[in-house]
Amino acid sequence: MFYKKLFRQCPYGSIPYIIQSGDTLFALAVRFNTTVNAILALNPGIIPERLFIGQTLCIPQPTCPSGTEIYVIKGGDTIALLAKRFNTTVSAILDVNPGIVPERLFIGQEICIPRQIQEPSCPIGTAPYTIRSGDTLAKIAGRFNTSVEAILFANPGIIPERLSVGQIICVAQEKPLLPACPTSNYYVITKGDTLASIAFTFDVGLQELLNANPGINPRNLYIGQVVCIPAKPSPVGITVSIPAKTLTLYRQGSFVKAYTVATGKPNTPTPTGTFTIVNKQIDPGGPFGTRWMGLSEPHYGIHGTNNPASIGQSASNGCIRMYNCDVNELFNDVAVGTVVRIF
Repeated sequence: MFYKKLFRQCPYGSIPYIIQSGDTLFALAVRFNTTVNAILALNPGIIPERLFIGQTLCIPQPTCPSGTEIYVIKGGDTIALLAKRFNTTVSAILDVNPGIVPERLFIGQEICIPRQIQEPSCPIGTAPYTIRSGDTLAKIAGRFNTSVEAILFANPGIIPERLSVGQIICVAQEKPLLPACPTSNYYVITKGDTLASIAFTFDVGLQELLNANPGINPRNLYIGQVVCIPAKPSPVGITVSIPAKTLTLYRQGSFVKAYTVATGKPNTPTPTGTFTIVNKQIDPGGPFGTRWMGLSEPHYGIHGTNNPASIGQSASNGCIRMYNCDVNELFNDVAVGTVVRIF
């Protein structure tokens, strides 16, 4: 049977599409990142089971939420590769593309990708949070046990009614609940951690670690959770060069990483010699930043800062001062008893 092509002018916000062999409304909805109901609303009287080749339909023009942009799938694309390419996450892409089937991407399919947004420098006591579809400040405040006012204070200039998917804001962190730990030898869980990997880092047995943390659920660790590390000889060592303003971490004698630090001012010099770390503290706040590792020399330690511009200079009252991101990392690599040589 011959069917005449039904050319038509589509309303604003939609585009004409000519039916091809194999097309269904569901397939079109997936291809154009819309829904079957949205297509039916634009095409009153259409019979989904009787589409024919050459028939012209109006398809909602792909629109992406604020803070995202349209991307056309190419050969070899996967959601994971796109997340890496555009510096976002698989979850963020799925949030702005409801109904997308990651295993069934096809060339020419249009999806929304969160735009790259520079992560803000968050004040001490807050952490970056990426806005998801449906988020409001009230919902975020409830989720993180804080208030809308506290979020607004940490994000001057933010417009609550104009949050966009992928936007990064600063949200107050709950003070971690510290387990009983006689030596103050704490570790803060980060992404990808397992009790087995932590035990390996500190050269302790898995059962020893479990015994030091009664009630811990190895299958339900969460980022920011604090665990207690049993006292053992530390497999790592630290050297600090005052002239070079560097702190170097070694593991079993092998170089691991070097950090730029601030050391003491001429009138409040950093002590030289060999010391040990005697205690560890989380979120001491103020000039000590996010972490503190006290030395066997009383009143001196390695810590974070609320003045990142001072790093690399002779600017402290004798302590070793680090960027907060660096001291957070170092904190999880060293144990109480670690030897620190300063020269």
